[in-house]
Amino acid sequence: MAPTLSIVLKVRSEEAMLPGCLRRLAFADEIVAAVDDRTDDRSVEILSAAGARVAEVRFEGFASLANTGIDMATGDWVFLLDADERVSRVLAAELRSAIQGPFDGLRVPVANYFHGRLMQYGGWQERPIRLWRRGMAHYGGALHERPRFSVHHPRIGDLQAPLVHFSHRSVTDNLAKSANYVEVQAQDLLASGAARVTSWQLCRTLIREIGFRLILRRGWRDGVVGVYEAFYWPFSHMCAQVRLWELQQSPQVEDTYRLLEDTTW
Repeated sequence: MAPTLSIVLKVRSEEAMLPGCLRRLAFADEIVAAVDDRTDDRSVEILSAAGARVAEVRFEGFASLANTGIDMATGDWVFLLDADERVSRVLAAELRSAIQGPFDGLRVPVANYFHGRLMQYGGWQERPIRLWRRGMAHYGGALHERPRFSVHHPRIGDLQAPLVHFSHRSVTDNLAKSANYVEVQAQDLLASGAARVTSWQLCRTLIREIGFRLILRRGWRDGVVGVYEAFYWPFSHMCAQVRLWELQQSPQVEDTYRLLEDTTW
């Protein structure tokens, strides 16, 4: 009997992107979705209408959300997917073929589209592990989650067809995502005992990231979008550091303002 494949989606308020994602998943044996309980649109309705098994989950981190979906899956293999990603016919055929092979997990190249443009520079060439035998791995990490395998030396192969990622569709979309990511990243850094934030650290974050993306990885060659992204990501990282600095203050910033409110001017 041929091995079966489960698509695992993690979702928060993605009614605009879900239809395009779901209509390309007929090749899968099963679709399961873990939906962030902060979702405030028709995402659950759209998923259910497409035949997906859905669980609404209290948000406790991106890895935890994904792991809920992984645990719901019943297929021999799981493929992790976001609502703003698209599986082409070529990739779908390659996935069906790959799960009959000898590997425990497979990397897939990602074609990132930012503001409608395919990013070819700036460090956006990714090959994450997204496909593995069910039961062999779960996600770890608070923000940029990665699979952690239950065996020391998993057999990892490579897919050739890219997964298309329609990310960063507008400036406001970027800022809305960052507001969520910044809080998660800062809380994770605080829990891990990160060093106290200094002014020099903020400057170093900006200089290092801009230099890496704009100059070393030649982000400028992607035009306006490449230059914008080369500055936006360092800004996002800096905001996470500033939020960490806020969390490290004693008294907290909110408490300081409450004290100031009671001050006689």
